[in-house]
Amino acid sequence: MTEHNTSHKVVVIGGGYAGTLAANRLRMRDDVDITLVNPRPEFVERIRLHQFVARTGDATIDYGTLLGEGIQLVVDSATRIDTAARTVRLASGRALDYDYVIYAVGSTGAVPSVPGAAEFTWSIAELESAQRLRARLEELPLEAQVTVVGGGLTGVETAAELAEQGRKVTLVCGRTLAPYLSAGGRRYVAKWLTRHGVAVLEGDAVTEVRPDSVVLADGSADSVVRPSALTIWDGRFRPAGAGGGERAAHRRARPAAHRRDADQHRRRPHRRGRRRRRAVGPAAADEWLRRRATRGTGRRHRAEPHRGDRTGDDQPGLHGRVRQPRPARRHQTDRR
Repeated sequence: MTEHNTSHKVVVIGGGYAGTLAANRLRMRDDVDITLVNPRPEFVERIRLHQFVARTGDATIDYGTLLGEGIQLVVDSATRIDTAARTVRLASGRALDYDYVIYAVGSTGAVPSVPGAAEFTWSIAELESAQRLRARLEELPLEAQVTVVGGGLTGVETAAELAEQGRKVTLVCGRTLAPYLSAGGRRYVAKWLTRHGVAVLEGDAVTEVRPDSVVLADGSADSVVRPSALTIWDGRFRPAGAGGGERAAHRRARPAAHRRDADQHRRRPHRRGRRRRRAVGPAAADEWLRRRATRGTGRRHRAEPHRGDRTGDDQPGLHGRVRQPRPARRHQTDRR
């Protein structure tokens, strides 16, 4: 009897966190050919862009250190998914045949609607905009006033990095500073920023951006104009791609029953009594990437023995914590 080993072609569009992890997970199968399409030749750690801007860290990683063996990297941009011909059209004119497509283009920075923000603010949402901001900061005198708009994670970290360099920074939070933290955590962040010279403005919103200033409003009829030689906008994100048209076309090409099952699974709430806890910050992201990168490499996770119980370190196949039996307690006899 002859065995047929059919290889399936999988095209992953987008080489961010989700696309890279998906490609590496699929590599565990021996019946797939994986192609990763990404417009950049390097992986971009978006959570490190504020360090890249401040020259305190790097935000790019070579794909050769992330992608597993056998994954083909195509540096190009997908312009169309032809579901009838089962091909992915690229900007270079090339077409990739596929059996399955993973659409993982992620998100990009949204264009702010505040008057003057699109013309006079600097974004930190993408690598290219972060490169332009980094070059502009090098031209700016150290004593020049810098305004960071946005009290979220990126805004707080950007303001902190620039303040540690000795720059005069104003952080406009809009409503609340670091709303994702507890009350105690917000107080700690506020004290740290104030101690390092950052002017934190809570409850103020930017209503207009000018070439050398920003206009703030706190809900009253009066507006305040603050000088700003450089305004960094940490705003919202929007889905990347051509307005979602490719995803809508690919969705319509699936059977209705499959769409219904997928939607029901997507809307399924979490079970009660189980709270999902996730750490935030660069350190947590590094640990998450490290654990994900080691999956499928043939290594098994084995817990280390307890430090106080070092016996068994040389025993192969020993898992988990080693507990030594306690000596039997001796009872005191009655004295006569």
